[in-house]
Amino acid sequence: MKALQSTEGKGEAGNKEYETIYPLSADPAIFKGRTPTCVLFGKERAVAHTWKNVFKLLILKCNGDDLKHKALMELRNKILGRERILLSDDSRGMRRPFQIDKKLWAETHYDTETLMRILLHRILDEVGFDYSDISVAVRGERYGYAK
Repeated sequence: MKALQSTEGKGEAGNKEYETIYPLSADPAIFKGRTPTCVLFGKERAVAHTWKNVFKLLILKCNGDDLKHKALMELRNKILGRERILLSDDSRGMRRPFQIDKKLWAETHYDTETLMRILLHRILDEVGFDYSDISVAVRGERYGYAK
């Protein structure tokens, strides 16, 4: 899959840094080995320098909708990974728990591809969250070529 667009800006050290923007609906394998810079909610840009931060921004956006919050609460303790629960009412048994809300925790101890696949297909799709207008910008290589 090709990126939708590329943007050019100044990096933290003042060197040119390139971003490549991918729709969130892209195959999560595309994100493996890449570093995120932000999540784009339509035209709104939210900084996210790790995939865990991307996960947090997306799950919190989903949880902000009252109907989706209720659906997330209903999924607690029902969706399982191979060894750990993915959403729970407490953090027991989780290696890297993230508290989404009161009595709503998510496991985030996964590699990039798995974390994004779980978020998109096992959680967001299950609660009917529309992420068609959401994109993720990833840092490109120094000379503007994506990996």
